[in-house]
Amino acid sequence: MSAGTAPLRATMMVLALVYCHGPHNLLRAQTTQTVSYSQDVLNRIAEVERRLTSPVLIEGAEQVFHSLAEQMEFYKVPGVSIAVINEGKIEWAKGYGVREVGTDSPVDANTLFQAASISKSVSALGALHWVHEGALALDRNINDFLASWKIPENEFTVARPVTLRHLLSHQAGLSGQLMGAYLKGEQVPTFLQMLEGAPPAKTEPVRVVSKPQTEFRYAGAGYLITLQAMLDLLGRPYPDLMKEAVLGPVGMERSGYFQPLEYGSVENVATGHDGMGSVFDGYWETMANLAGGGLWTTPSDLCLFAIEVQRALRGESSIISRELAEAMLTVQIGSYGLGFFLRGEDENLAFGHGGDNGGYHNYLFAYAKRGQGVAVMTNGGRGSYLYPEILRSVGIVYDMAALKPSVIVPVRLPLEILRKYAGRYVFGDVRSAEITIEDAHLRMEGDDGRIFVWYPDAENHFIDTVTGWELEFIFDQDNEVTGALLRINGTAMRAEKSGNQ
Repeated sequence: MSAGTAPLRATMMVLALVYCHGPHNLLRAQTTQTVSYSQDVLNRIAEVERRLTSPVLIEGAEQVFHSLAEQMEFYKVPGVSIAVINEGKIEWAKGYGVREVGTDSPVDANTLFQAASISKSVSALGALHWVHEGALALDRNINDFLASWKIPENEFTVARPVTLRHLLSHQAGLSGQLMGAYLKGEQVPTFLQMLEGAPPAKTEPVRVVSKPQTEFRYAGAGYLITLQAMLDLLGRPYPDLMKEAVLGPVGMERSGYFQPLEYGSVENVATGHDGMGSVFDGYWETMANLAGGGLWTTPSDLCLFAIEVQRALRGESSIISRELAEAMLTVQIGSYGLGFFLRGEDENLAFGHGGDNGGYHNYLFAYAKRGQGVAVMTNGGRGSYLYPEILRSVGIVYDMAALKPSVIVPVRLPLEILRKYAGRYVFGDVRSAEITIEDAHLRMEGDDGRIFVWYPDAENHFIDTVTGWELEFIFDQDNEVTGALLRINGTAMRAEKSGNQ
């Protein structure tokens, strides 16, 4: 390092340390508010609350619905908050349950939750704002904007330098899928310590490990690098930059990138809980990678954010241009745009992102052009099972096709084919499950006692109607079954059939 760069690096180290900004004063005393809704809206709210159902329905079979209260109890999720966008505005927002088990503290529309990875979507809009302002560029080498740290060059970066577009769409080929969470009492690393993998960071140094723009490789490290570029360029703490770029203009008054958040320092905050509904150790984790997971927010504020993205696509936003909004909502690789997972096209184009931290599980979904959307936030370890059911209920009530359950027409397979599939299967040499024949379908019971019922919609394709998971069998050259592929939300897990390994 040259003498000329030493003072700059020292200055940037100080800036990197100053990221733990306390909550804004406006968070001081916002609690439960009484909102009056029309009878039509009240009716829709009541429908959403009682139409939770499974992801896959069998044509002709009776559809089974559950109430939100039933499923919160079943999944041991203490608190839920929901906000729904209809006709381009937030139609209603409501909280359910409690912020902390063992207390009478109710969840309401202003209760703060950890957004987890939904933070990436909001961070992406912030980065694109600075592109709009001319401080950053989408398609230049990101090292041109970094001063205190740079992506180390190797054979992959020489072939294709990493750009902001690559970072925001998870195609930079980076290590660092997760950047670590820190419990109460643990020392929290600076951004530079995380990038270098230096103590007290829990992760390895961030490096490019595959050629950029060749594969979707989900990495929170990409958003950490984006954050560091913004700090180096603009010289102010990340929470302040995001408040100026996004949170303030959008009106996200309850939201902020404040980490660590001290228990009791802010009113109306949902405590995290584990899968059994017990208070999370330390109440919640500190997410040191602010851009990748450090946002505290509400479903209402997330809906305001989604509405701003919809406005930007119409050319009505001051935050980014229509062209940048179009880039944000255009698939860059796989099904990912710039900060969002995307589905559908034309009038059915939709964007969204999930967020899962210890004790918090959430989802934001919105149509790009139809003025509809929904945000759900939970403070339970099994909230990832509950929020999809809530989303489906909203999809049914508001006719959002992308969220509605799918319908299958089972085929009736000959018994001799079903017999080929029966047997014991071992997943990754760790867990095993027994598949047996039940009526005209298959039943799978795992060693952990979990049971799946698989209905065939083709000779070699089965669906579990409760989870929506898919099962496909693997054959050898002699047409004997040697294993199976279990597909969970697009991710495949292979199993070997016992006796065929």
